Amino acid sequence: MWFNHDPAKRWQPVQTRGAAHPVNQTCLENGLTVLHQYLPFTPVVTVDIWVNAGVTREPEAVPGLAHVLEHMIFKGTETVSPQEFDRLLECQGGIVNAATGYDYAHFYMVTLADQLEPCFAQLAELLIHAAVPEAEFKQEQEIIRTEIDQAYDNPDWVVYQSVRQLVFPNHPYGRPVLGLAELPPFLSAAHVRDFHHQLYQPENMTIVLVGDLTHEQAIDLVHRHCDWPHTPASRDLLSSPSPLNPVDQRRYHAMETPGIDQARLTIAWLGPGVTEKEQGYGFDLLSVILTGGRTSRLVSDLLEQRGWIYDVHSEFFLQREGGCFTISVWLDPKYLEVVETVIREHMYQLGEIPIPEVELHRCQQLVVNDFIFGTEMVNQLAGLYGYYSILGELEQAFTYPRLIQAIDPKTLQTLAQKYLSPSHYAITTLQPCSY
Repeated sequence: MWFNHDPAKRWQPVQTRGAAHPVNQTCLENGLTVLHQYLPFTPVVTVDIWVNAGVTREPEAVPGLAHVLEHMIFKGTETVSPQEFDRLLECQGGIVNAATGYDYAHFYMVTLADQLEPCFAQLAELLIHAAVPEAEFKQEQEIIRTEIDQAYDNPDWVVYQSVRQLVFPNHPYGRPVLGLAELPPFLSAAHVRDFHHQLYQPENMTIVLVGDLTHEQAIDLVHRHCDWPHTPASRDLLSSPSPLNPVDQRRYHAMETPGIDQARLTIAWLGPGVTEKEQGYGFDLLSVILTGGRTSRLVSDLLEQRGWIYDVHSEFFLQREGGCFTISVWLDPKYLEVVETVIREHMYQLGEIPIPEVELHRCQQLVVNDFIFGTEMVNQLAGLYGYYSILGELEQAFTYPRLIQAIDPKTLQTLAQKYLSPSHYAITTLQPCSY
């Protein structure tokens, strides 16, 4: 049991890492994880709070609940009125935002170091003691419905959600993070409060602080402002997702819509989960090999040489239980079938012919550079640490560049053979209405 009447003992770190890495990781006795990096050369601090409370934790009957709670967190507590925190941060020139994913929700702010204390105090209060007022809940539902409607008006979002549903047909990974087109009619503020009570607990959260703040100051800040109610949370209503199964056939969904000129084609495969980190790194490289620049394989073939497409993009989405590798193409509708065939040919070649060393080296450099460019700012560093920590693999935040450079052609060939079947995949197409 995390609670102890001796405050010093309750907040005593029980595990700390920091000697070999720039980040101090402290696991408090109540289960809360605190990650801290001191950057004295910048006058700002980023606070990024990650919660293991994404779509995968929603009750199956209430899809979209995690996203609704993300909105309601900012609607006040018994001591903080709605919009009070926003006004406080804006008056100080700070930034605040939040996001929900399949494996997490996170809330972050950036402020000047000498103005951190009151802002952190209110953000912690909102996350720990969210009240979810009835009036605010009803008003926010309309905002969320508008957000969902706007998403469904975006053809690229629709295609992506469709192909995810084909890859993950019986798993929360196949549901939209925003929720379904219509929120469940029985969704209530009580559902949101219960979800918050169950999941927004210290053992389920990571607080990341990066910037002009010493480790002692960071721990003291958390000590003084992060205190949970003493009643243990029930876990009875949490969902238990079904195991993931590889796509064992060609799963196809064709759609038509008015108002677009270009067709869309997205192909997807089930990839490795976060614990298979070396394999995940390889998928980042395969993505660059296929679509990373004008000399990449699909761009060179389909765009530069044949001229059949307008653009192509690939990406690997790392997730706790199983990733998703996608190739998305924008093209003239008349080329849909032949472009799919060409992509299949490239997948076959990846599994049959080792990638030349020169090509691999170019892609490794691009991936490592992109990683470095993406960690130049304090908020980027905080997001990196929080993301990998909440997935359970913080070490990946430090080893990524080195392991990318260590991957050889044989490893990538094996990955392609194992995961990127030229005959077993999910595909969704969207084209202008034929009438």
